[in-house]
Amino acid sequence: MRAFATALVALLASAPLGSAARHAFAHDGAGRERACHDGALRPLPPSLGEGLGVGDAAPKLRVGSWLKGDAVSAFEPGRVYVVEFWSTWCRPCEKSIPLLTSLQTRFAEQNVRVLGVSVFEDKPCEVSHYVARQGERMGYSVATDSVLDGATASQGAMVLSWLRPSGETSLPTAFLVDGSGTIVWIGDTLSVERPLEQVVAGTWDLAQAKVEHQKRVRVHALRASLNVLLREKQWEKVLEAIDEMRVLDPQTEARTAVWRFTALLNLGREEEAWAFGRQALEGLLKDDALALNVIAWTVVDPRVPARRSRDLDFALAAAERAAELTERRNPAILDTLAVVHFERGSVALAIATEEEAVALAEGQAWAAELRERLELFRRARRAPSDGRVSAR
Repeated sequence: MRAFATALVALLASAPLGSAARHAFAHDGAGRERACHDGALRPLPPSLGEGLGVGDAAPKLRVGSWLKGDAVSAFEPGRVYVVEFWSTWCRPCEKSIPLLTSLQTRFAEQNVRVLGVSVFEDKPCEVSHYVARQGERMGYSVATDSVLDGATASQGAMVLSWLRPSGETSLPTAFLVDGSGTIVWIGDTLSVERPLEQVVAGTWDLAQAKVEHQKRVRVHALRASLNVLLREKQWEKVLEAIDEMRVLDPQTEARTAVWRFTALLNLGREEEAWAFGRQALEGLLKDDALALNVIAWTVVDPRVPARRSRDLDFALAAAERAAELTERRNPAILDTLAVVHFERGSVALAIATEEEAVALAEGQAWAAELRERLELFRRARRAPSDGRVSAR
């Protein structure tokens, strides 16, 4: 059995990050990036925004220790705060660091304080080293979550008092707190600049912000329901949930494209799936190597019985684009491309591509699988088979 290509449904259904499928996430680092961006960070007890939202008083700051900048024990009246939640392993969180530093510099004289709180850390002792390495790049106050001895990273005080009751389980996430101590905005950190500008200018529309936040909460609820629907293979309901998410937040269309493609295939709507896949390849997902890899692998996965029709030309286009985006440096993506070549009957290309993958995967726990597949391709060249990769 392919150890690093567990079923897509299981992958997308809040599996712990350590057990995420290598082919769907392509590799651990990229997998975590996709997880923290798309809200599959860690399973938390469900709350989905029932206890904390825009317009509510900000909870207390219950941090573990301050690693950088001036400590903040409480929100001062008249001062605006950006409270960001991040983690050392979260790739999108790295992108938010220069933005937050810029905002702290830009608004320092307008009574704005930027606070970064590290959460969900499996190795909290490494956070201080990470912050130290950032140097001046991280130019704002930074703290760790307060996690009691024996508790898990998901049971930190800031997680339980801020993220969980607001329904926020993905990173990076920021809360804007105004001069009265009220939460006036919650969202992705990379989108905080415009709300902050308006809060500082006194033009922020709190009523509209509440409406937008309720939409965000509903999207989170739908995303959580998708995890269950995918596990249970309720494909019609998967499509219904995706459609509602798209209406509430058009940006979710790209994030759910893989799920839509998978649902259409499993409903037997194959021509519709191929058409949507090609459209996504040219638009929504053209620069998303991980999603394209998942789609290509879904087409050629040897554990799945051969479908009535398979668009191998489309699978090749998706796999080649994924390889191009990663500069042919990702062994799992190259492995997918090799399988596509093999399925199309291009055995020599399959062997050459798998040899690249094997070389790059050296030292990985799953490298043996790639070597076995390479040998399978070589045997096929010597003695042609039925053209399908073994699901061993």
